[in-house]
Amino acid sequence: MIDGVIKFNVEHEYKDAPVFDAFEQLEALRTRLFALGLIGETPDGIGYGNVSHRFNNDASFFITATQTGKQPSLTQDEYTFIERYAFDSFTVFSKGKYKPSSESLSHAMIYEVHPDIGAVIHVHSSALWQMMIDTKSLATTAEYGTTEMVHEIAALYQSRNPFEHNAFVMKGHEDGIITFGKNIEEAEFRLYHIIANVLHNTKRGT
Repeated sequence: MIDGVIKFNVEHEYKDAPVFDAFEQLEALRTRLFALGLIGETPDGIGYGNVSHRFNNDASFFITATQTGKQPSLTQDEYTFIERYAFDSFTVFSKGKYKPSSESLSHAMIYEVHPDIGAVIHVHSSALWQMMIDTKSLATTAEYGTTEMVHEIAALYQSRNPFEHNAFVMKGHEDGIITFGKNIEEAEFRLYHIIANVLHNTKRGT
């Protein structure tokens, strides 16, 4: 087990990752989310929020590297390649200049839900988080980065269409919410829909 915020086993190779064609689009998304304060770093120096994108329509994907939340922009080297993963041993096998985000296995399970899921967004916002809890949105309760979290994500979509329920709130991970979609645009649109609901409810309350 890795010390610090990464809670799974990492078999990481410090070597060049494959060429990542979706990098510019994914990084543009991350830049927008950082500007909105949805990705960043806590006062005690812990990064939060991450994005990922499926690679070549298979089980591998790229995800922001661990502890990059404080950076307003990232280079391609700061995205880590998850070549494969094993839920039974709670292990990811990765390549790149940096180890992967602590939420990598949660992203992996979302990609496992349906082969057409192409992008995942994990952000932090107390307003969005509280609204989703108050409105009894789809939710997990486990602590982030744990086997329980991965199992809860799988359970959420055993009988639900993921493209009709492509967002959930992480009750066990304060301020954390996840959206996803067939592509970056769909995942981002779902997030903005949640933001719009918060703004609408806030306006009604004034």
